Amino acid sequence: MKQIEVEGLAHVGLYVTDASRSVQFYEEKLGFRLIHETVNKIPEGDVLVKFVQNGNCMLELVQFPFEIERGDGWFDHISIAVKDINHVIEVLEEEGICFEEGSYTVAPHVFPPGGTKWVFFRGPDGEHIELNERL
Repeated sequence: MKQIEVEGLAHVGLYVTDASRSVQFYEEKLGFRLIHETVNKIPEGDVLVKFVQNGNCMLELVQFPFEIERGDGWFDHISIAVKDINHVIEVLEEEGICFEEGSYTVAPHVFPPGGTKWVFFRGPDGEHIELNERL
């Protein structure tokens, strides 16, 4: 098989129930900014698509005109790399974010030699969001 050259992750697509609310959450709480939006026409109505980005982390927020059933391929969480997790936690707690009890983890054995720290919270549609700092 020929080698496939991957440049990186282009974006993570996330189904949301209210695209405007999700954009506001990611902008206000996590410092993302709206970089592109479009409407895709389907027979059932408009599919709203909004791309938000912070650094090299891009999310595609997709709102269908009907409820989406989540089946095969459903993933557990979005992990966002941060530089100073303790500072980010402090800022987000001031913004009203509640972190999942017991989710703050320091793991020196994950990504040695320094390890990693992570913590979880939920987004506006219940999406599982991880903040992750490599040490």
